[in-house]
Amino acid sequence: MPLGGLKGITKSLWIAVSVVLLVIGVGAGYAIGTSIAPVKETITVARTITQAVEQTVTVTIAPTVAPQYTLYYISHGGPGDPWWAPVIKGAELAGKLLGVKVVYLGPEKFSVKWLVDTLQSAVAAKPDGIIITITDYRALDEPLRRVIAQGIPVLAVNVYDPRPEDQRIPYLGYIGQEEYQAGYQLAKYTITWFQRNMGRLPTGAVIGIHEVGHVGLELRAKGIQDAFKEAGLAIPEKLDITTDVTKAYEILKSYVTTRRGIEVIFTLGPLGAHPAMQLVRDLNLVGKLFVSTVDLDDKIISGIRDGAVIAAVSQQPFAQGFLPVVYMYLYVRFGIMPPSQIPTGPTIIDKSLVDLVLKQIRETGGA
Repeated sequence: MPLGGLKGITKSLWIAVSVVLLVIGVGAGYAIGTSIAPVKETITVARTITQAVEQTVTVTIAPTVAPQYTLYYISHGGPGDPWWAPVIKGAELAGKLLGVKVVYLGPEKFSVKWLVDTLQSAVAAKPDGIIITITDYRALDEPLRRVIAQGIPVLAVNVYDPRPEDQRIPYLGYIGQEEYQAGYQLAKYTITWFQRNMGRLPTGAVIGIHEVGHVGLELRAKGIQDAFKEAGLAIPEKLDITTDVTKAYEILKSYVTTRRGIEVIFTLGPLGAHPAMQLVRDLNLVGKLFVSTVDLDDKIISGIRDGAVIAAVSQQPFAQGFLPVVYMYLYVRFGIMPPSQIPTGPTIIDKSLVDLVLKQIRETGGA
């Protein structure tokens, strides 16, 4: 293009082009592993956090210029679950780069009712777009269809509607991992690990589920159970361990110490993995009782290194915060339709891949 032709391109378009290139970089990073390009600048973001009587945590990401658009990011995950910190950080960065106001809403405790009520409150603010976790598609089906009918675009993130496309909620697209495959691939890897390292199959396993009824967690659990069934092994029981790590520790301790042959504790996130790892160490069973989990943080990385954890699934939470803001911006600003599914995982991380994800965890807080 001649130099004179560049004068008509607006600053916002240049920003959008730059972010699209960054999105492509993230996608390429997923294709070759789980690392993403580090953010080399220090970014200061204005944040307001309020806790109302309904125990809502609101994070408002204020851009440095007057925002063109306001997006609501409504999630079932709040500050009690450390996994969501990199999600908020990713949304912060995308909002700053694009000059978009992002309002993140998350509960103190898991509640489908809270999710539905918060969606309805957010709609009253007339946002330019809504990003939401489809944690319970049955409860969210009718409310989200009403939102979409009003002309407000919706993107699903982290948890999707698992029904066929002609039956599911008609959101623009989904950004996140395939939840059933996360559990299935983790269990397949764990079974193979036992065959390779122990010369046999595991004698028994249990699945700790910290949010019963959460569609994504239930799909992960089903994937684990199906993998064990295919291998001709006893199907692991699902155990409600709650989101309280102290209660989770005691529930898991009671289970593994009163049943013979339990060699693997499957957990579906850090809220289960942390107490499970501590239990393995406290019982002096490292090398005899193992944890396999979904999601990564520094504690889980340590568990992989010291042998308490066989492997963990990476689904890249930072990307799940960053990418939905980018794709929603591209849609409302330029009419660019997002793909129906943008995968951020699953990727199995074992001891051989620990160094690969450490940089991502240092930069974003999770992987």
